[in-house]
Amino acid sequence: YIAPLTLNPALAGLKSTDVRVTANYRRQWASISKPFQTMSVAVDYNILKGKIGDNLMGVGLVIFNDRAGSGNLNRTRLMTSLAYSQNLGIDGAYISVGFEGGFHNQRIDPSQLLFESQYDGESLNGSLASGEEFARTSVWNYDLGAGIAWSYSPGHYSSVYAGGSISHMNRPDLSFFDGEPDQLEMKYTLFGGGEFRVSGYVSVVPRAIILKQGSHTEVNLGSYVKLNFNEAPKEQYLSIMLGAMYRLRDAVIPMVRIDYGPVGVGISYDVNASSLVKASQARGGMEIAVVFKGVSGGPDNKPVVCPEF
Repeated sequence: YIAPLTLNPALAGLKSTDVRVTANYRRQWASISKPFQTMSVAVDYNILKGKIGDNLMGVGLVIFNDRAGSGNLNRTRLMTSLAYSQNLGIDGAYISVGFEGGFHNQRIDPSQLLFESQYDGESLNGSLASGEEFARTSVWNYDLGAGIAWSYSPGHYSSVYAGGSISHMNRPDLSFFDGEPDQLEMKYTLFGGGEFRVSGYVSVVPRAIILKQGSHTEVNLGSYVKLNFNEAPKEQYLSIMLGAMYRLRDAVIPMVRIDYGPVGVGISYDVNASSLVKASQARGGMEIAVVFKGVSGGPDNKPVVCPEF
């Protein structure tokens, strides 16, 4: 939730400030094998602000990379997004649509892999020829996605939102071999959440997300308790959020986030609770995320009332 453009391209430009920069780093499964690592950096910006009434137009850029396993299976995505948010005639109410397009690269280092043909009678021996032939070790392709979202924020510290997106709509072929296509399955994402002030400076921040890709489904449910320490302007605003998510049949994920002025920092850790716990010893993965929200310095710096990510 500090990666809105990865969640849904329709969220580009839907923010209280003119510009938003996010960065994420995740490291998991270090207790089992070579750690899987995921990194992303994204920026989105409001354009045409004040020129299309109370409506919003946003553009965004995401650079995403993950590296998995002993063969250094490496995936990189460079995606641009364009979104339009139509005000529904009520202050803080929007319906948003967005599209993304860019490039997808997948590469691997076969020299780091071992195959059964390299068994020397006692163990796998990397000095023996594997007999495996890769037509290519790096594959480039284009990638397309789209999304829609609805949101309503009656105030700066209360909101509700929901949306959905489709990634890899063109199903890019990532095969390293000729005549053996390996098309990336489309990914479907549904999400929702909000912020509800319950008393004084205390808010409840529930969240849910469902992802479906091919035969794989992931469901995350949970909530924060948010402590708003003041009602100061955004540059002096301070809040702390504590809570947890539960990924069905897999992990409990405690989380903490601190926002001060335009900067927010979140840390979460997956406590593995599936049958893999015998190998992982409950150690899943840590993720660190940072967000910066700043104004452009243009003539109209009026904050937009909308959900905060």
